[in-house]
Amino acid sequence: MYKVSNITLIKKIDYCVWNVVFQMDGEQMEYTTDFLYLIKEKKWVFNSLITHELTSVVEGNQCIYCGENKIACFVASKDYQKIKTNVVKNKQFLKEVTDELRLPIEEISSDYLVVNNKAEWEKHAEENRFYGNLLRIKNKNM
Repeated sequence: MYKVSNITLIKKIDYCVWNVVFQMDGEQMEYTTDFLYLIKEKKWVFNSLITHELTSVVEGNQCIYCGENKIACFVASKDYQKIKTNVVKNKQFLKEVTDELRLPIEEISSDYLVVNNKAEWEKHAEENRFYGNLLRIKNKNM
């Protein structure tokens, strides 16, 4: 239960931030969430919600876990750690991340930090962009 069976979309949102649309347990219903990778800390940042992908709901797909058509699946959200770490370990997603960060897969950590506050999330993203810019400048000067 709650096995990520397919990633249908990986969209880069910002520096080290991806929106991932995925399916679980071979079902048609799609779910979506954002991931932020902190370069300096080598940690993922994500929230504790598993969200129904809006287009999938509009297309009439039924969530097998909660049976609802609300934005979030509160049943699957109880196991958000398992689901989101499965996405983080997904080969397709890791390839996208490693291509972007120009790092080998072995250097991408699966450690994570849960942040449910939008302002705190944005602070992490801003600090990460700043650190990333410093690294790029450093690498140019070498």
